[in-house]
Amino acid sequence: MNLRPAQVEILKYENGRLAISAVPGSGKTFTLSLLAAQLIGNGRIQPQLGQQVLIVTYLNASVDTFKARIRKRLEELNLPSDSGFDVRTLHSLALEIVRQAQGSPGADELAVLDDVQASNALSLAVDQWLESHRDFWLQFLEDASPQMQARWRDITARAAQTFIRTAKNARYHPEQILHHLESGEWNLNQSPRSGPQPPISQAPLLVTMAGIYGRYQSILTRQAALDFDDLIWQAVDLLQQRPDFAAQLRQRWPYVLEDEAQDSVPLQEVLLETLTGSGPQANWVRVGDPNQAITSTFTAAHPRFFNAFCDRADVQSLPLPNSGRCALLIIGAANTLLEWVIEKHPVPEVRAHAFRRQAILPTPPGDAQPNPPDSEADIRIKVYRHREDEELPAIAQLATHYARQQPQHTLAILVPTNQIGYNLAEHLDELEAPYDNLLRGGSREREIAAALHAILAVLADPLSARALAAVHASLYELGHPAASFPAESLERLHAVLRSVHQPEALLFPWERAQWAAALPAGILSEEELTHLARFTDFLQRLFALRDLPIDDLTLTLADELFAWGKEAHENDLAIAYQIAALMRRWHDNRPEYRLPDLVAELADVATGRRRLVITTVADYGYEPENGRITLATQHGAKGLEWDAVFLVGIDGFWIPGSLDAPFQGVHEFLGGDPNAEVVAQLRYLMEGEAGLYKGRTATESAHIDIICERLRLLYVGITRARRYLHISRSRATRQYSKERDAEPATVLGVLYQYLQSLKRG
Repeated sequence: MNLRPAQVEILKYENGRLAISAVPGSGKTFTLSLLAAQLIGNGRIQPQLGQQVLIVTYLNASVDTFKARIRKRLEELNLPSDSGFDVRTLHSLALEIVRQAQGSPGADELAVLDDVQASNALSLAVDQWLESHRDFWLQFLEDASPQMQARWRDITARAAQTFIRTAKNARYHPEQILHHLESGEWNLNQSPRSGPQPPISQAPLLVTMAGIYGRYQSILTRQAALDFDDLIWQAVDLLQQRPDFAAQLRQRWPYVLEDEAQDSVPLQEVLLETLTGSGPQANWVRVGDPNQAITSTFTAAHPRFFNAFCDRADVQSLPLPNSGRCALLIIGAANTLLEWVIEKHPVPEVRAHAFRRQAILPTPPGDAQPNPPDSEADIRIKVYRHREDEELPAIAQLATHYARQQPQHTLAILVPTNQIGYNLAEHLDELEAPYDNLLRGGSREREIAAALHAILAVLADPLSARALAAVHASLYELGHPAASFPAESLERLHAVLRSVHQPEALLFPWERAQWAAALPAGILSEEELTHLARFTDFLQRLFALRDLPIDDLTLTLADELFAWGKEAHENDLAIAYQIAALMRRWHDNRPEYRLPDLVAELADVATGRRRLVITTVADYGYEPENGRITLATQHGAKGLEWDAVFLVGIDGFWIPGSLDAPFQGVHEFLGGDPNAEVVAQLRYLMEGEAGLYKGRTATESAHIDIICERLRLLYVGITRARRYLHISRSRATRQYSKERDAEPATVLGVLYQYLQSLKRG
């Protein structure tokens, strides 16, 4: 096997703590798999005694990848390929620890909420607290209009999620926080530069968050359930409180190899540190790239944790610097970005904390993965006058043209936000472009939920004429053939359906020829009646399914809705199947619920009042297909690569150049970023130190982290491209129906200068 020098050095590892800082495309999964197989092959793991190398990774898809690669390497070494290793996500590891500690059959029934269930529990907690403390909650608002109250409710829910996540990673129970608040033995410091510290009566935001946290935990307690943070917390407590149990697990897993360590959260670090123990026999290998840490603004993760581990005196630190993914032209752009930020960014804290100084190096001569030649590579930077009117349609056209001209290549359009992606998807649809939509939370998900809700509503109440009109409207929006109808007559049809006095006569006439008699006479033409007949026939067939269990009923309806035509609409089916599983959980939690009750629950999802967290195909190991465009956010591109990448919307609003720039998430009526404020207040309350950058307010500190993460996102976006990179921005954009100027991102000028220097050279 022809290994790179850095890989050879890593495979010399025998024991102790090791940090591997890996650049994009350096083959960290491959290297970690080789190391796991080597530890088994050289006798440091004894499978016959039940010992295993434990690999902890981030996604379920990565679990399968690691297993396949380790098995392959063990087979190459003529070793048994089915023992000696255990690959788990962090959550499955924590669940295994808790179950092993309980050591009883009932442990398998441990209830752990998924993201959807946890989000719904939080929403309920917010509503309960607001109902009980309405006057207290409204004191923040000068304008108590319904629109402002709705906006404030959403802000409160997001801040509460951040607050609870932070509290659980620090292992603070709601009762502890409330005790500190009520004791009066503390001083709240929102800003290191402020004067006398305010008493509890002047800390209403913190009181609100603590109250919601308490309600949220009460809901989980009533359900006898844990969320993911609770699960990890419980696993940590078990290991720390039972040293004998920790030693037992250490015997089972003498070596722990951790992937994607740059995204570790505090509880994860404590869990793995406790699991591996102390001293020379603490065998813990962590692999990650702090320059690709892109989850710190919406999780408790932060690259400072992995950076600190790399710099510890008791940790051996090795690089994995060679990457064969990108052409040297594109590697140069990524390295230029990194060096400029470290050396010249105008914000000192960004210079110090955005990146770890770690240049990407090409692969050495004779490597199995040589870099694409620069003769096949290109970088373009394009400025448009207006994002919605020019940039998005132009990028859709360019990407579609590229896909058709280079069918042997993979390509992606990477957008800053899901909303920009939804807008771009409309242009791709108009062009009939071949593309995979990896965006989350889009209108398509609500359309699918609305269509399922509409059909289930008719099945639950066939006497509702309004339900008839609603189901036709939903099916029409989906483009289903059962709802085909002349567009110019659609509104008239829905008015006719709503006016039907006896819907049962329309759906179940005594004689088939009499069905139209249930309609108002003389309004619909013969052609329109023919279209409507297909619709009623479709609904009649579905009534035979009413007695199925709710998940089977929903799955069958999903097949009816999204498996028609020449090919199944796989993404739509995946969403519908997850809705079916969600409805099954609702029924399991409330066995007394009948179809009308479940339909009422689904209505909240269909109207957007309840969050629907959808697992996309990317979560299951998405592989780009030649000649098809991948549409994803920059966050969603992590771990993937394409021949060509179009980066959209790289302006000063997305990557602010200074702390004076406008930032999303700042609310003037709250005096800043509420997420940042509640975290700083919590830390000061419990620890006497707010965890801020020296001399900075909570909001300023949060904005520094935002700039750092957006720069790392740009770095990730650049390093997704093998051969072709197209970066674009616009001078103006439209937000909330208002036109606004968009300043250029300073870093884009740096990349432009890099390209100019190559031309001059």
